[in-house]
Amino acid sequence: MNKKNRAIVFGLIIICLILIFGFGIAVISKKKVVNKEVNKNQNQVKQIIVNNNYQTKRVRLIDENDHLWGDKKAPVQMIIYDDFECPFCADFYNTLKQIKAEFGDKIVVAYRHYPLDSHPHALSAAEASECAAEQGKFWEMYDKLFANNKAGLMSLDQFKINAEELEIDQTKFTKCLETGFYKAKVLEQMLEGKNAGVTGTPTIFINNNIYPGAYPFLDFIARDGKQEKGMKSIIGELLK
Repeated sequence: MNKKNRAIVFGLIIICLILIFGFGIAVISKKKVVNKEVNKNQNQVKQIIVNNNYQTKRVRLIDENDHLWGDKKAPVQMIIYDDFECPFCADFYNTLKQIKAEFGDKIVVAYRHYPLDSHPHALSAAEASECAAEQGKFWEMYDKLFANNKAGLMSLDQFKINAEELEIDQTKFTKCLETGFYKAKVLEQMLEGKNAGVTGTPTIFINNNIYPGAYPFLDFIARDGKQEKGMKSIIGELLK
């Protein structure tokens, strides 16, 4: 092999070595990226697996934007994501009355909206409650709407009747309701709830622990046959 050919062969060997080295670096870098992504996903999964795989991140704490029943500084903080047309929410409405009767000023309740698409009047009911709140009658309308739920009387006309019974300014209420003034607020609360792990109604958060479903007041037997704690036991233990 002459000098010129040896130089060509040597050059080809060098090029091959560079390519092999570069490929190895790329594989290692890719592996690091993949491992980093896997670790990131694993950490996300660990964050998601909180309280029976329901919660994905912390729910927004109670603040001045919420409709509150009780003192915001109470030791037990309950947040309810609810649907005025949901039959299970109507069941928990009764439970909530028992909770407030039992624990009084030791608990504060914040009501938030989560109207389901499967309930045709749920969104307008949520808006009706906000229009009533504009005139200082949120909790009064809350009672009326759940009474409507139980009586099977959910409709825009009925919400206007409710407002009249509560001596709310009809002109302001009707304009508020028919223009969808609070629709964005309701949908924003739904998104917050979804991000915090809400998948159905009612979903209750108590001191940032999530309890999906219409938990009864007293302890109960679940569908799987296991003994489960009701709201009285859950809240009572938090107060010990």
